[in-house]
Order: sequence, then structure tokens, then C-alpha cells
Amino acid sequence: MIDPFTIFSGITLSIIAAFCFNYSIILNKKGLLQGLPDINFDQGVKSVVKSFISFFKNRDWAIGFFLGIIGYLPYLISQSLVGIVVTQPITSVGLIILVYFAHKKLNEKIGYIEIISFILMIGGIILIAFAQVSDIFIDILNIALLLILFNLVLIGISIGLFFMALRNKGKGIESVLIMIIAGLITSIGSILSGALVLTLNSGEFFTIPLLGIFEIFFGIFWFETYHIWAFICFWGLIIFNIIGYTFVQAGLQRGKAVLTFPISNTTNLIVPLIAGLFIFQQSFQNYFLFFIGAISITIATIILSRFQAKIEKIEML
Repeated sequence: MIDPFTIFSGITLSIIAAFCFNYSIILNKKGLLQGLPDINFDQGVKSVVKSFISFFKNRDWAIGFFLGIIGYLPYLISQSLVGIVVTQPITSVGLIILVYFAHKKLNEKIGYIEIISFILMIGGIILIAFAQVSDIFIDILNIALLLILFNLVLIGISIGLFFMALRNKGKGIESVLIMIIAGLITSIGSILSGALVLTLNSGEFFTIPLLGIFEIFFGIFWFETYHIWAFICFWGLIIFNIIGYTFVQAGLQRGKAVLTFPISNTTNLIVPLIAGLFIFQQSFQNYFLFFIGAISITIATIILSRFQAKIEKIEML
């Protein structure tokens, strides 16, 4: 098991990352409410990219974007200390920040249904975090094929949900589907970040003084397995996080921040947890706490998804 000091350090860094990630969403939503163009996936990639680039002209949105990037540093360090199965749940605690600032800054109403759902979600996260997790000892090459197949399945599911969202454009379920896609795509980025940390632990890196960081950026030019994996994981997590971030913004344009983002956030919690347990082979000493926590989070997700669809339907009418 991981020693208490390391767990405390990892949790602290996760909380810092949680603040950055969740407050960045509030700033994004605030910027989107200031007349930024809609992201319309049915108009092609060029239209999506054009809308996304125009967002940077808005001060609030741009600050939120870069705050999210800053949060990735403590997030990665936390993963290197305690692994994805602890880091991922703790970052979800930032939902408290999201709810508070969405209410104060965006004037979005918080009802009893949201409060009960968040209590279930946060309670589940706490149970998982304190289920006593193991360290990661496996070599990246031993799980490479399983890692690839798992991510391909996530991509396939995301594509299927994407076409469902296109067929339900303008309906209440559209924003739910979009945010689930955002969660799945972002999950791939989270899993690849864990794979990057594991790759750096498995191989020999930073062999060139002062220029060692380029071994990750341009790892494929070292023509060595671990460097190639570092290259794939690094750029993969960037690409999938950008795609996921685009879907998050599209979801925010179609619904309330306190309702839409938790759907993506919870998806991005459960999927990496599954990867952490079955791919990275981390384990809990107390599986009872883990399963109770997972069930609580699942119930909260269902409630939020159904309530989100209901609210969108009312707003359309």
C-alpha cells in the first residue's frame, strides 16, 4: 500500500488540480454567455475549429482555458504519486467549487435534486478515495495491447453517441449525449496521462542534460520502445483532451453548468477508475468502500442526466 504521506501529498495536489479544472469551467461558461458563436458539429470540422478559435478573443473564456492547462501539472504529479484510481476521484471533489461559483457568478439555481445528487456523488468519491489503494508496479509494455484495445472501445462508443446526438439536435437529450462523449474522450486523455507516468517510470529518460524533456516531445526519434510510448501518450493526451474540451464547451452552450458538467465529470471518473483497476492493475484493500462509492456515483449520474433532459425540455417550451 502507498504510505500516508505520499497519499496526503497526492490528494493535496489533486485538490489543487480540481480547483483549476472546475473554476476554469465557470469562466468558460461565463464567456460563452457573452455571445460567443455556437459549436455546431453538423456543420463540419472547419466550423467547429473556427468557433473554438474565436473563443480565445473572450477574456473570461481564455483565462479559464489556461487555468485548466495549469491544473494539469499538479494532476500529473498526483498521478505519479498515488495513481489514477485516487487522483481521478479526488479531482471530482472540485464539483463543490463548480456548484458554488455557478450559483454566485452565473446566477444558476440549485435545487434539492442537484444537492442530493452531489451529496451522493461526493460521498461516493470520498469512499473510493479512502478504500486504501495499492501502488503501480507493472511495466507499460505488459499492458500495451490491453491499453490500446480499451481506448479503441471508448472511441467507438463515442462515435456512436456522436451520431445519436446529431439525430437529436435541439432536443433535451442532446446536451446529455454531448457531455457523456466529452467525458469518454477526456477519459482517454486521463488514461494516457496515467500511461505516460507509467512509461516514464518503466524506461530510462532524461539522459541528455537540460534537453531531456525533448525525449518526451520527440520520443519517436529515439527509436526505442519506451520513448515511442512516451511520445504517443504525451501527444495523445493533448489531442484527446482538446477534443474532449471542445465537447465540454458545446455541452455548456446547451445547458446549465451545474447540470451538464457533472455528467462529463462523472464519466471521466468512472472510466479511468475501471482502467486503473483492470489495466494498470491497482487494487483496493477495502473493495466494499469502493463498490459502495461507485454505486453512489452511478445513481447521482442517472439522476442528473434525467433531470437535465427534463430542464432542457421545459426551457425549449
